[in-house]
Amino acid sequence: ELTSINRILSEIEKKYAAAAMEQKKYNATLGLLDKINALIVKIKQEKKFALEHSILQGLKQLMHKEGFVQKVRVRIEEDVMDIDLLDTEQRIIEKDTLSKGEQQLYATALLKALVDESGIAFPVFIDSPLQKFDRSHSQNVIKNFYPHVSEQVVLFPLVEKELTKSEFKLLQPQISDLYRISNTQTSSITPITAQELFTEDVAHV
Repeated sequence: ELTSINRILSEIEKKYAAAAMEQKKYNATLGLLDKINALIVKIKQEKKFALEHSILQGLKQLMHKEGFVQKVRVRIEEDVMDIDLLDTEQRIIEKDTLSKGEQQLYATALLKALVDESGIAFPVFIDSPLQKFDRSHSQNVIKNFYPHVSEQVVLFPLVEKELTKSEFKLLQPQISDLYRISNTQTSSITPITAQELFTEDVAHV
């Protein structure tokens, strides 16, 4: 009987030791998860500040209204991000009150900031890139922004309506290839030269 009891006691002690080891592993895992979560929060904050700075610098570079946007505030709540534009009085500038051109400038600055902060050189596709800009803003964007948004940028402007000859000349040194998108009975994409661009009935390039 004593031998049987000792055997049972030994098994219980083994199970207890195993349970204690599992508890230690569990506690260590919880500690690591806390550290990982703290690191994620820190990285989010660092990225938030970097994104705020990048958007603000883009707006300052693009907008002619000096000091119009004084500060950019990025708010992250769980997995949702929102962006506030603040004036000199630290009041929120409602994006709906921006002109169409200013909204496109903001979207352009945001796009550039997101590409920069992502650290990924993915291709960027921009439809009607100059539609809402006046001449001076268009020239500024063409010379200083679109060539640097990403390693590969694909623009879809309506020729003459959204891209003039003078604007094309500013952009031309940065252009790798030109294509015409024709929409008649069927859609087609064909290569085109710069000389043909404004001499043919071109829908898109």
